[in-house]
Amino acid sequence: MDGEDIPDFSSLKEETAYWKELSLKYKQSFQEARDELVEFQEGSRELEAELEAQLVQAEQRNRDLQADNQRLKYEVEALKEKLEHQYAQSYKQVSVLEDDLSQTRAIKEQLHKYVRELEQANDDLERAKRATIVSLEDFEQRLNQAIERNAFLESELDEKESLLVSVQRLKDEARGKCYNLASI
Repeated sequence: MDGEDIPDFSSLKEETAYWKELSLKYKQSFQEARDELVEFQEGSRELEAELEAQLVQAEQRNRDLQADNQRLKYEVEALKEKLEHQYAQSYKQVSVLEDDLSQTRAIKEQLHKYVRELEQANDDLERAKRATIVSLEDFEQRLNQAIERNAFLESELDEKESLLVSVQRLKDEARGKCYNLASI
Protein backbone atom coordinates (compact mmCIF):
# COMPACT_ATOMS: atom_id res chain seq x y z
CA MET A 1 0.00 0.00 0.00
CA ASP A 2 2.81 2.36 0.68
CA GLY A 3 4.98 0.65 -1.83
CA GLU A 4 5.51 -2.49 0.25
CA ASP A 5 5.38 -5.81 -1.48
CA ILE A 6 2.62 -8.02 -0.23
CA PRO A 7 4.14 -11.26 0.98
CA ASP A 8 2.94 -14.70 0.08
CA PHE A 9 0.97 -16.20 2.91
CA SER A 10 0.97 -19.85 3.82
CA SER A 11 -2.33 -19.68 5.65
CA LEU A 12 -5.39 -17.55 6.02
CA LYS A 13 -4.60 -16.99 9.62
CA GLU A 14 -1.20 -15.64 8.70
CA GLU A 15 -2.75 -13.39 6.02
CA THR A 16 -5.39 -12.16 8.50
CA ALA A 17 -2.76 -11.47 11.11
CA TYR A 18 -0.70 -9.58 8.54
CA TRP A 19 -3.60 -7.42 7.45
CA LYS A 20 -4.73 -6.90 10.99
CA GLU A 21 -1.26 -5.81 12.01
CA LEU A 22 -1.01 -3.56 8.97
CA SER A 23 -4.42 -2.03 9.68
CA LEU A 24 -3.41 -1.41 13.31
CA LYS A 25 -0.21 0.15 12.09
CA TYR A 26 -2.14 2.41 9.69
CA LYS A 27 -4.71 3.15 12.35
CA GLN A 28 -1.95 4.17 14.73
CA SER A 29 -0.30 6.27 12.01
CA PHE A 30 -3.69 7.82 11.26
CA GLN A 31 -4.26 8.52 14.96
CA GLU A 32 -0.81 10.08 15.28
CA ALA A 33 -1.38 12.13 12.13
CA ARG A 34 -4.79 13.24 13.42
CA ASP A 35 -3.29 14.14 16.81
CA GLU A 36 -0.53 16.05 15.01
CA LEU A 37 -3.17 17.73 12.84
CA VAL A 38 -5.22 18.72 15.91
CA GLU A 39 -2.07 19.92 17.63
CA PHE A 40 -1.02 21.75 14.47
CA GLN A 41 -4.49 23.30 14.12
CA GLU A 42 -4.44 24.40 17.77
CA GLY A 43 -0.95 25.82 17.32
CA SER A 44 -2.04 27.38 14.08
CA ARG A 45 -5.09 28.96 15.75
CA GLU A 46 -2.91 30.24 18.59
CA LEU A 47 -0.39 31.55 16.08
CA GLU A 48 -3.20 33.05 14.00
CA ALA A 49 -4.66 34.70 17.12
CA GLU A 50 -1.23 35.94 18.10
CA LEU A 51 -0.57 37.19 14.57
CA GLU A 52 -4.04 38.76 14.49
CA ALA A 53 -3.29 40.54 17.79
CA GLN A 54 0.08 41.64 16.42
CA LEU A 55 -1.65 42.82 13.23
CA VAL A 56 -4.19 44.79 15.28
CA GLN A 57 -1.34 46.28 17.31
CA ALA A 58 0.63 47.01 14.15
CA GLU A 59 -2.41 48.61 12.51
CA GLN A 60 -3.03 50.69 15.67
CA ARG A 61 0.65 51.61 15.78
CA ASN A 62 0.49 52.50 12.08
CA ARG A 63 -2.59 54.70 12.71
CA ASP A 64 -0.81 56.32 15.67
CA LEU A 65 2.30 56.89 13.56
CA GLN A 66 0.20 58.32 10.73
CA ALA A 67 -1.55 60.63 13.21
CA ASP A 68 1.84 61.63 14.66
CA ASN A 69 3.15 62.12 11.13
CA GLN A 70 0.17 64.32 10.22
CA ARG A 71 0.53 66.28 13.47
CA LEU A 72 4.26 66.72 12.83
CA LYS A 73 3.52 67.86 9.26
CA TYR A 74 1.16 70.50 10.65
CA GLU A 75 3.77 71.50 13.23
CA VAL A 76 6.45 71.70 10.53
CA GLU A 77 4.11 73.80 8.37
CA ALA A 78 3.30 76.05 11.34
CA LEU A 79 7.01 76.36 12.18
CA LYS A 80 7.79 77.17 8.53
CA GLU A 81 5.14 79.91 8.56
CA LYS A 82 6.44 81.19 11.90
CA LEU A 83 10.01 81.13 10.61
CA GLU A 84 8.99 82.96 7.43
CA HIS A 85 7.10 85.51 9.52
CA GLN A 86 10.07 85.95 11.86
CA TYR A 87 12.39 86.20 8.86
CA ALA A 88 10.17 88.89 7.34
CA GLN A 89 10.03 90.72 10.70
CA SER A 90 13.80 90.41 11.10
CA TYR A 91 14.31 91.66 7.54
CA LYS A 92 12.08 94.66 8.26
CA GLN A 93 13.90 95.32 11.54
CA VAL A 94 17.28 95.04 9.82
CA SER A 95 16.07 97.43 7.10
CA VAL A 96 14.83 99.90 9.73
CA LEU A 97 18.08 99.56 11.68
CA GLU A 98 20.12 100.06 8.51
CA ASP A 99 18.09 103.18 7.71
CA ASP A 100 18.56 104.39 11.31
CA LEU A 101 22.27 103.65 11.04
CA SER A 102 22.52 105.59 7.78
CA GLN A 103 20.66 108.52 9.32
CA THR A 104 22.79 108.31 12.46
CA ARG A 105 25.96 108.26 10.37
CA ALA A 106 24.71 111.26 8.37
CA ILE A 107 23.87 113.11 11.61
CA LYS A 108 27.25 112.11 13.05
CA GLU A 109 28.98 113.42 9.92
CA GLN A 110 26.99 116.66 10.14
CA LEU A 111 27.87 116.96 13.83
CA HIS A 112 31.56 116.33 13.07
CA LYS A 113 31.39 119.00 10.37
CA TYR A 114 29.60 121.35 12.78
CA VAL A 115 32.19 120.62 15.49
CA ARG A 116 35.01 121.36 13.00
CA GLU A 117 33.26 124.59 12.04
CA LEU A 118 32.82 125.47 15.73
CA GLU A 119 36.46 124.63 16.41
CA GLN A 120 37.48 126.81 13.45
CA ALA A 121 35.20 129.60 14.68
CA ASN A 122 36.60 129.12 18.19
CA ASP A 123 40.15 129.32 16.82
CA ASP A 124 39.17 132.47 14.91
CA LEU A 125 37.62 133.91 18.08
CA GLU A 126 40.73 132.97 20.08
CA ARG A 127 42.93 134.73 17.50
CA ALA A 128 40.59 137.72 17.51
CA LYS A 129 40.62 137.68 21.33
CA ARG A 130 44.42 137.56 21.41
CA ALA A 131 44.56 140.35 18.82
CA THR A 132 41.98 142.32 20.82
CA ILE A 133 43.95 141.74 24.03
CA VAL A 134 47.11 142.91 22.30
CA SER A 135 45.19 145.91 20.90
CA LEU A 136 43.69 146.60 24.33
CA GLU A 137 47.09 146.31 25.99
CA ASP A 138 48.50 148.66 23.36
CA PHE A 139 45.52 150.98 23.80
CA GLU A 140 45.87 150.78 27.59
CA GLN A 141 49.55 151.58 27.31
CA ARG A 142 48.81 154.53 25.02
CA LEU A 143 45.95 155.57 27.31
CA ASN A 144 48.23 155.39 30.33
CA GLN A 145 50.80 157.42 28.43
CA ALA A 146 48.08 159.91 27.46
CA ILE A 147 46.87 160.03 31.07
CA GLU A 148 50.43 160.60 32.25
CA ARG A 149 50.87 163.27 29.57
CA ASN A 150 47.53 164.82 30.57
CA ALA A 151 48.51 164.67 34.22
CA PHE A 152 51.82 166.29 33.32
CA LEU A 153 50.02 168.87 31.18
CA GLU A 154 47.47 169.47 33.93
CA SER A 155 50.30 169.84 36.35
CA GLU A 156 51.98 172.27 33.99
CA LEU A 157 48.61 173.97 33.46
CA ASP A 158 48.15 174.22 37.22
CA GLU A 159 51.65 175.64 37.48
CA LYS A 160 50.87 178.00 34.65
CA GLU A 161 47.64 179.07 36.33
CA SER A 162 49.51 179.39 39.58
CA LEU A 163 52.10 181.45 37.76
CA LEU A 164 49.35 183.47 36.10
CA VAL A 165 47.76 184.04 39.50
CA SER A 166 51.18 184.96 40.86
CA VAL A 167 51.78 187.18 37.84
CA GLN A 168 48.36 188.78 38.29
CA ARG A 169 49.01 189.24 41.96
CA LEU A 170 52.42 190.65 41.19
CA LYS A 171 50.84 192.90 38.57
CA ASP A 172 48.22 193.95 41.07
CA GLU A 173 50.93 194.51 43.66
CA ALA A 174 53.03 196.32 41.09
CA ARG A 175 50.05 198.44 40.08
CA GLY A 176 49.31 199.06 43.70
CA LYS A 177 52.90 200.05 44.26
CA CYS A 178 52.88 202.10 41.12
CA TYR A 179 49.74 203.78 42.37
CA ASN A 180 51.33 204.25 45.74
CA LEU A 181 54.43 205.64 44.12
CA ALA A 182 52.38 207.85 41.95
CA SER A 183 50.54 209.17 44.96
CA ILE A 184 53.74 209.93 46.91
